[in-house]
Amino acid sequence: MAFLHRASRSKLPIHGLRVLLIAGTALGCVPGNAQTAPQSAPAYVPETPVPTLPPPSFTTAIYGIVDAGVRHVDQSSAAGSLTQFASGLNTSRVGLRGFEDLGDDLRASFRLESGFNSGTGAQSNTALFDRTAAVGLGGRAWDLKFGRQEGFGYEDAATGKTDPLLMALNFPNYSSPAAAGSKAPVLGANPLQGIYTYTYGQLRFDNALRLTGGGEHWSGGLFYALGGVAGSFSENSVRAARLAGNYGPVSAEGLFQQSEDASGNKSTLGVLAGTWSLQAWRFQAGIHDLHIDAGFNSSGLGNGASSSSIQGNSTTVSTTLATAKEDFRETVADLAATWQATAAIPLTLAAYKTHTEGAGDGSSLALVALGKLYLSKRTALYLELDHARESGQLAVKPVSTSPTAVSYLIGVNHRF
Repeated sequence: MAFLHRASRSKLPIHGLRVLLIAGTALGCVPGNAQTAPQSAPAYVPETPVPTLPPPSFTTAIYGIVDAGVRHVDQSSAAGSLTQFASGLNTSRVGLRGFEDLGDDLRASFRLESGFNSGTGAQSNTALFDRTAAVGLGGRAWDLKFGRQEGFGYEDAATGKTDPLLMALNFPNYSSPAAAGSKAPVLGANPLQGIYTYTYGQLRFDNALRLTGGGEHWSGGLFYALGGVAGSFSENSVRAARLAGNYGPVSAEGLFQQSEDASGNKSTLGVLAGTWSLQAWRFQAGIHDLHIDAGFNSSGLGNGASSSSIQGNSTTVSTTLATAKEDFRETVADLAATWQATAAIPLTLAAYKTHTEGAGDGSSLALVALGKLYLSKRTALYLELDHARESGQLAVKPVSTSPTAVSYLIGVNHRF
């Protein structure tokens, strides 16, 4: 700096001073102007990626099914055939479910589900969550739930483990309860509805505890619905157990379920079913045996009200069940094949042979053909044809001129 001062006193030419300033800057002698010096471009440093956040510990989802169609039934009444709006293959429903990760392979869950009639929009039941209202805890290989829940019988049938039609076609238009004192069931296109639905108290149950678990090749479960009678663990209660196994393309399922009413009468269900998958084919067979004590009354088992019209989604509870003087037994054997014609077209042909004895002897053979065209993973068009021939007490139907009934159904099923 002294040098610059002396230079200014000696009247150094202006251009010479400028040269000295530039040289001083380059040598770092003038700190105030360091940022103005030309610099080489810095090496490229990639942007730090946004860190991946862990999944939320709590998730909820709204889900459901909307199903509707038009059904034509020959010989449905003394007046002749009938064409009417139908609720379709499945009960329309809407639900809310949620899961919370509690850590250490432990999770909490809940499920609330309500059914409705797609033809009228009316609720299927007076209860808000008539189908399911349950909460539970689960781990890697087990699950424990509390609340109103499906029994194993209906669940296994509705998921196709014991019913090739997945509990579709719940239309009680073929056979109505026979004369007073009889327990002849209400049969529809799918006779397993008489086994698993409201009619005999095998569908859903209040105040239930359900434990399930399994491994790579097996699964099992225990089910107990507490009775509604104070001080009693058996009256109006339900007990069930299931065990299933699979090995490659072959699977088998065994089920036992027993309901007991307030008077000690029992309804006992036993099921054995199996499937075999072979490339584009799936073959299925099962035997379903139901025994009902005389006087059994399922009204206290928490099944709620039901609908008996063709537009509805469940069969009606016969008023004669509580007064029948004899035991009743119903056995349904099924055999079916499903062909996955293309990725979007499954075709199913199923046969159901029903035999009843005790209060309401009779037999029935139902043949069902069902084809679906999936327009997407959520939406399917379907066409169904069924033919049933009944005898004995099972032939007591709205029309008495013929033991045969034929029906056609076309509709749309959308899942969300």
